[in-house]
Amino acid sequence: MKQPHRPRALRAAHLVRGAVLGAIALVASIAGPGPLAHADDAAAGGDPLANFVVTPEQSTRPLPKIAVLPSLAPDMEDVTLRSVVRRDLELSGEFDVIPDSEAPDGVYMSDSPIDVKAWQAKGVEALVRVIGRKSSSDKVELRAQAFLLNVGADPAFDKRFEVPLDRVRSESHYVADQLIGALTGSQGGFFSHLTFVSGSGSLRRVYSIDSDGFDAKPISPSDHVAIAPAYGADGELFWSASVNQDEYKIFRATDPTHAVKTNVRGSVYGIAFNKDFSEVAAGIATGSTIHVYTGPSFDQLKEASTVGMALRPGFTPTGKLAFAGEGKYGQRVYVDGKPISPDGLFASSPTFCRHPDGIRTVFAVGAGKATDLVATGETGGQLVRLTQGAGSNSYPACSPDGRLVAFFTTRKSGEGPGIYIMRLDGGRPKRISTLLGDSLRWDRLPPTKAVEKK
Repeated sequence: MKQPHRPRALRAAHLVRGAVLGAIALVASIAGPGPLAHADDAAAGGDPLANFVVTPEQSTRPLPKIAVLPSLAPDMEDVTLRSVVRRDLELSGEFDVIPDSEAPDGVYMSDSPIDVKAWQAKGVEALVRVIGRKSSSDKVELRAQAFLLNVGADPAFDKRFEVPLDRVRSESHYVADQLIGALTGSQGGFFSHLTFVSGSGSLRRVYSIDSDGFDAKPISPSDHVAIAPAYGADGELFWSASVNQDEYKIFRATDPTHAVKTNVRGSVYGIAFNKDFSEVAAGIATGSTIHVYTGPSFDQLKEASTVGMALRPGFTPTGKLAFAGEGKYGQRVYVDGKPISPDGLFASSPTFCRHPDGIRTVFAVGAGKATDLVATGETGGQLVRLTQGAGSNSYPACSPDGRLVAFFTTRKSGEGPGIYIMRLDGGRPKRISTLLGDSLRWDRLPPTKAVEKK
């Protein structure tokens, strides 16, 4: 029986797959081993962001000076809690955390009184004390205190939480978020995890990693050529993958050997969930292009946009559908069906930060031979450049609290290439991992197991 349309469909599918994987390979070649991009490379190639300059005050403005009280306790629970909280406070970009070596002389026990004058002489404005100890064979008490030295030696914040023994590290991030909230008025976003794809060619695997760069581990099977990971309900990880050169299908971590059922045929090149997981989005190959589909589940999808080559679908904090797709002269970021990035720029990988000062859109823009990150409003507006002259910077992901952006960079300056976290204004970038990859996402962990003790 003749099938005259099948060869054309196959050719179209191969063209789409080639275009998508070619784009990923381009980013991987920039982000992987080999020569790294420099600012002069971008200038030579014609930087479309040349008129947008990162202002120096973003990384140099003074921050409140705080300290984490030293501890002599040898218990692993105490050591873990203190190291996690200290690192989160440093990564938050909200504080200048002084090193332990600058602490006033003294013996630091869990019940030692606070020497306000000695700490103020060091220029410290606030102190944090954390204590971790076993409360039973399988439970640990985590205590957090914050002292405002201009108020006195009594804690302005003092809470105790009981957590399972096997969750001390993750729940320590929860404690850090509470302390950040006590000191800034808005809770932190470190009780969370990131996911991304690392590798090239047929060796591409989905990884998960803690918000501070700890415990990076592969999740997808080694025979999956994986792309586009995303966290779903209860923190379950989903991704799209090709197995044995088949079309790209959706898989989940709890059952990685069976594809998730979809009602739309075609390779899936991007997936996303909205804030309460009541709606999903998928970028699916349709003929010689890719369209975005949405629905309550992957087997109830309907076409949501006719914009072609729609990649990196997502939802804004207010529930608007977003993606990067074809423009007249390049690739543009679309929100709620309307382009929000200027035509003529090659814009990709949008992410949305619910910052205390308002929702911000962050995306990557081709800048000569490199890429840089810019920010604008949820529905567009003036562009603010976040990175400049530091290799190629790509695949931004907003922290759950909206104040930080994670991204991949090939920079040779600073701490070198890897995954970085920086403030939403582009300041205080810090590396959390040496790994490179693509398709970065950042989401909260499932609900805490910490029980507050009165």
